[in-house]
Amino acid sequence: MGTLQLVAFVWAQALLPTTWVNTFDRVYPQTLKCEVQPAPPYLNFGFRFQSGYFFSLAANQLQGAGHRLAIVTKVTPENGPPVFFGQGFDLPVIPKTNQSIETGGGYLLGEGRYKVEWLLYDEQGRACRRSWTTKVALNRADRKIKLALPPNTVAEFSLRGAPPPPRQTKPGGPLTVFLNAAPISLRRTRLRPSDEMLLVGALSSLLERLGPRPVKLVVFNLDKRQELYRREKFQLTELNQVGRAISELELGLVEYQVLQQPKGHVEFLADLLNQEANTDTVVLLGPTTRYFEKMPAGKIENGSARLFNLQLLPFLRAGVPFPDILDSAVRRRKGKSLLLRTPADFARAIEAL
Repeated sequence: MGTLQLVAFVWAQALLPTTWVNTFDRVYPQTLKCEVQPAPPYLNFGFRFQSGYFFSLAANQLQGAGHRLAIVTKVTPENGPPVFFGQGFDLPVIPKTNQSIETGGGYLLGEGRYKVEWLLYDEQGRACRRSWTTKVALNRADRKIKLALPPNTVAEFSLRGAPPPPRQTKPGGPLTVFLNAAPISLRRTRLRPSDEMLLVGALSSLLERLGPRPVKLVVFNLDKRQELYRREKFQLTELNQVGRAISELELGLVEYQVLQQPKGHVEFLADLLNQEANTDTVVLLGPTTRYFEKMPAGKIENGSARLFNLQLLPFLRAGVPFPDILDSAVRRRKGKSLLLRTPADFARAIEAL
């Protein structure tokens, strides 16, 4: 059974006012069949626990045009008031099919115990509900880490609901982030919800940890040689737009013109970096690419920008990955490549920046 891509990105859900309790507690007919899998909390690169869920439902329940889904998630700390997250999205025309719709949602948590109640419903009032409990705690190896969220705290990826960071009187210099939208595993041919969650979470953590500064964000995919999203003055409140751009990426569809240029990825990457040759700081963020050749000499222009490649690696994979073209391009400019498997790796990378 295949899967259908949703046209909206759900991971970066928005905080809802507590008045949504009325919508959440409304009685809906339990006539939508779905499967929900809680995502275990894990410590992300921003020293916050990241949790959420994955869900799937058979698309044949929503055949035709004009269907709309909404998701409301109620997260209640053991010693605190409930927090509501929500997202609504329109579905494309769905033909008769045996495929399923899959995606997920995420949020940030402090240490503690939480009850999660989840509601999915459509424009006809048909619904699917699930609930579970989540325990969040540091393991022995990480007990010395100072967490960025207090216990019994719930926040969204844009950090609404989180305590404000310490004030910085002087903002940092201009920053350009190139986010590589690709699967974390080279064996995969499509982005999974867990990949999307990792990419958006890492971007959110990076910008929050670096503090206030002008940020230009470009989301790209090297296989398709395509910019998916560009924002000259990016704000964390726009994370949902980033997620939507990533979720709409179809890696299995590559234009014929792209296939006719076997080395087109080299020109595409060089052009991206050369546009920002004199920005204060340039960061490449994302997984290893599928391209392991060296960037040809002369392709990368000289410039004053400080260049870093923050490479997200699968946590359980041992060893050092073989240098890819991103690493080669950065080294052509005498930049640094930093490998990120754990939050401690991320903290050291921030210090280098």
